[in-house]
Amino acid sequence: MSKTEEETPQQDEITTQIDFAPGDTVVEPTIGICRVEGVCSKTIDGITEEYYIFSSEKARVMVPKSQLPKRGIRKPMTDEGVKKVYSLLKMPVSPSRGDARQMYLNYREIIKSGDPVKICKLIRDLYVLDETDELKGKEKEIMEQAMSFLVDEILYVSQESKTKVRRDIEECLSKMYKKKVDKDVKK
Repeated sequence: MSKTEEETPQQDEITTQIDFAPGDTVVEPTIGICRVEGVCSKTIDGITEEYYIFSSEKARVMVPKSQLPKRGIRKPMTDEGVKKVYSLLKMPVSPSRGDARQMYLNYREIIKSGDPVKICKLIRDLYVLDETDELKGKEKEIMEQAMSFLVDEILYVSQESKTKVRRDIEECLSKMYKKKVDKDVKK
């Protein structure tokens, strides 16, 4: 099976999530959990297009309907998604440092994707790097952004306190690191 054929189902999943109604709660990667305020038409450079209006406590953005898949706008994860994230956070990893600039660009792309699985893996990698060799300035910033994004979405889904969600994530990371160290010692 070619790479294009493998990606097709994912694209179909994305396309089915594109029709949002005013009042729906969605995840817009640049502002996080937000509500769909509505849809409006705008003409820019002679091209008329429909735009979704998303608003959160932090910001209000307008996104062309045609850009939704590219921007990673989606419905919030489910309880099952939260369980998967917590499970992934507990899986030991051994990340390595590469070119700082390239790593930073990769980290930014992951944050911009808004994909909770990718963000979860990013947090896990940065946590291990922090435990083995303290994070640098930009890495700390990325870690905090990723953690905040994940906490906010889990908070929305689970309806638990922000403190509890953050503590649960940190507990998963701590368990993961302990497993990693135990595994490395056995080698």
